[in-house]
Amino acid sequence: MESRDTDELVVWAQALEAYARDWDETFEKRPGYFTQEFWYLLVGCMIANWHGRPMTMSQACQQMKSGSNRTREERIKRAVDDGFLVKERTGDDGRMALVRPTPKLEALMVGHLRRTREIIRTALADA
Repeated sequence: MESRDTDELVVWAQALEAYARDWDETFEKRPGYFTQEFWYLLVGCMIANWHGRPMTMSQACQQMKSGSNRTREERIKRAVDDGFLVKERTGDDGRMALVRPTPKLEALMVGHLRRTREIIRTALADA
């Protein structure tokens, strides 16, 4: 492998590591909020809500990439209990539940995305 390519890959790997560390800091290093388990759920719910199409409980479960249905529902419950997501009953009979980000989650995620966008911009400029 060429030295220049190796140097660029090192910069990129360090940027990705910084991204992961920022995620951990954002969620106060809580061991229960591993990136792989929660990133797809929390980011997906936030983006869907920003687009005016909040996810149903079923869509939120499908957004996650691992775990049984029970495990996925438990993750959503944990995020609700910790104040990151809110479940709202909707529909004529109130049987459908929408999952939305709370202002607390939005503030955390916007900060995380802004910080890590700068990390990536710097890495690309240095590469």
